[in-house]
Amino acid sequence: MKILMFDVSTNVMFVGYAKDDILVDFSIRIAIRDHAKYLVDRVDQVLKRNKLKLDDIDEVIIGVGPGSYTGIRIAVMVGKMLAYTKQVKLKTISSLYFMTSGHEGKVAALIDARRGHVFSAIYHNGQTVLEDGYRLFSELKENPLYKDAQTIFIDDRNYEVCPKRVREHSKYVTNIHDLIPHYLRKTEAETSHDQKSNT
Repeated sequence: MKILMFDVSTNVMFVGYAKDDILVDFSIRIAIRDHAKYLVDRVDQVLKRNKLKLDDIDEVIIGVGPGSYTGIRIAVMVGKMLAYTKQVKLKTISSLYFMTSGHEGKVAALIDARRGHVFSAIYHNGQTVLEDGYRLFSELKENPLYKDAQTIFIDDRNYEVCPKRVREHSKYVTNIHDLIPHYLRKTEAETSHDQKSNT
C-alpha cells in the first residue's frame, strides 16, 4: 500500500510518503501564510525522490482542519484534484490528530486560534477523548480531561506523525464534490457580515 499524506493546517506543511504503514520519506516546510504556493511542488518532490508517479499511489490522506483557513482550503482543493483527475482513493482526518498521531499516552493537541482561543482535542493512545473544538484556552485548562494530558502546541518543533495511526483513523471520502474543510469557526469576513446584519 503506497500512501501520500499531507497537512497544511499550521505553519508546518507536512508532506509524507508511506509504504505499508512505514514513513519512507517526508518534506517539511515552515512558513506563515504562503503554503498555497508550495504544496503541489512539495508533493512532486517527494514523489520524484522515491521514483514514483501519482498513478503509483493507492491512497491520499489529507488533514482537513481545524486550523489555518487558507491552509486547510488548499489541502482539500489539492486532495480533491488528485482524487478526481487520478481516480485515487481520498481519505480525510483531523489535522489535530494527524500532527500528533505519533505521540504516546494522553495528549492534548492544540493549534493557536488567536484571541485566547485554541483548536483542540484530546487523545489517549490514539483514541479520541475530547472531540475537535474551538475553545478558550483558559476554559480548556480547567477541563479535568486536560489536566493530566501532555500539551502539544503544534508548531515546527512539536509534531509527530505515525502513518499507521493516520491510516487507521482516516475516513474514505465517498463523494469528493461534497468534501469541505473542517473550519470550526467563522472567518473574519463572516463574523463582520453577521455583525452588520444584526445592526
